[in-house]
Amino acid sequence: MHAVLLALPMLLTAATPRTPVLVELFTSEGCSSCPSADDSLARLAQKQPVEGAELIALGFHVDYWDSLGWKDPYAAPEYGARQRRYVLDGDENRVYTPQMVVDGERTFVGNEEEARAQAAAAAKRPKVPLNLTARVEGSAVVVRVRTETAPAEGLELWAALAEDGLSSEVKRGENAGRKLVHAAVVRTLASLPAPKAAEGSFVSEARLKLAPGWKREKLRAVVVLQAPGGAVRGAAAVELAQR
Repeated sequence: MHAVLLALPMLLTAATPRTPVLVELFTSEGCSSCPSADDSLARLAQKQPVEGAELIALGFHVDYWDSLGWKDPYAAPEYGARQRRYVLDGDENRVYTPQMVVDGERTFVGNEEEARAQAAAAAKRPKVPLNLTARVEGSAVVVRVRTETAPAEGLELWAALAEDGLSSEVKRGENAGRKLVHAAVVRTLASLPAPKAAEGSFVSEARLKLAPGWKREKLRAVVVLQAPGGAVRGAAAVELAQR
């Protein structure tokens, strides 16, 4: 009996759901101070070191370094545009790399210690539960999100596919001669339609196209419910189900 009583707190702790917290890193292979932040993002995603938080990591590679000697193969202009939205509504009024954003509200120079502190605070704020499924159908991923109630007016619902285990042998620029390894690299980003009443809840569904060369077994789907350029109200991440 004594052993059972000792085990009970452990079971209760294991059953306690973690609050999803979004950690975004704006980075570039052309930036010499970015590899350490990339490593921090990978550790946060893999180790999940914040009690009560499920850290959902996304690495956005921006393209505004591409003209300075090395073109980042994972960069896209829409990721820099996303970063600039935070600047317009944020408290620092500038873009830089490496820049982390936790739950859409706190921006800082990317480092693990600050990310942990901000994530711990963010985990205490309530979130809208998002039930997410993602399955591969041919050359696309069907993302389906269900909520018990209709999201508040003005919130945006978006999805991303992120790939782990990517690397580059950098030939030029500030990181010339280095092999850079990345986690949670955003491969594609898309807005989702507003959820509609269905099956006693509210459902949004979309197809995200897969590109050749993406390793499907290394991909995760992420969905986020967010105020435009601001606070994250809900988030979820799942691995892809294969048909």
